[in-house]
Amino acid sequence: MLTRCFVQLVLAFVFVGLIASCVGNFHDDVPLIFAAASLSDVLTESAKIYERETGKRVEFSFGGSITLANQIAKLGAPADGVLFAGDGPAQLITEAGLGDFYNAPQLISTDLVVIGGNDGPFISSLTDLANQGKRVAIGDPELAPAGRYAMRALELAGVSDAISDQLIFTVDVRAALAAVESGNAQYGIVYRTDAITSDTLKIVLEIDTNVVQISYFATGITGAKHSREAQTFLNYVVLEPETRRVFESAGFDLIPRNLGLGSPSG
Repeated sequence: MLTRCFVQLVLAFVFVGLIASCVGNFHDDVPLIFAAASLSDVLTESAKIYERETGKRVEFSFGGSITLANQIAKLGAPADGVLFAGDGPAQLITEAGLGDFYNAPQLISTDLVVIGGNDGPFISSLTDLANQGKRVAIGDPELAPAGRYAMRALELAGVSDAISDQLIFTVDVRAALAAVESGNAQYGIVYRTDAITSDTLKIVLEIDTNVVQISYFATGITGAKHSREAQTFLNYVVLEPETRRVFESAGFDLIPRNLGLGSPSG
């Protein structure tokens, strides 16, 4: 069985190859935004609206926020802007001198839920989940903030040790969702916004937002060639009514439209 460290090493080498490929095909006037996998649907749709209304394009690289932040900070991935979840990615990129991400505006939020099959029972608590003895898919806490949020919720519920043998770690939150859809896990802990994309799964438990608060931050990368263009798109997403509706329809909460955003980075 592959160890977690070996899998991470393989992913790193694969990404190095992808960087070379992307750079070779990259359009000089199009910003590249690295974004959390949980935002892939809404950002792709928002980019279509942005191109239609402004004539400008953006490109994305989606994945676990921690994985992507490491690719930028340690492998020199050519990101112009980011839209990540959690504090971990902010710390990685800030310490790399690529921006003051601790103070980047937190623009979007969602909730954490437990998912299961449509035919399965609802559960009453995370203790109940641990007592089920079933496999539970979560994002790997070392790769994806969704996994860190899930572990925090389990720890606060006092069941992290009891449930440890039942956990299946995946590369990101979308992979955790897929593991439950495929039957490789009976339950998963994912964002609400991912849960509602599935026709075969249902939310079996809502985790109290006072226990785990989930937010995303967005900003251009300091010194990146198209940082300003990336920031312009990110501002557009949260300020324009049509793109806001895309996020809100998918279950995300956005900051008020009159909240000032930071100016694009140079």
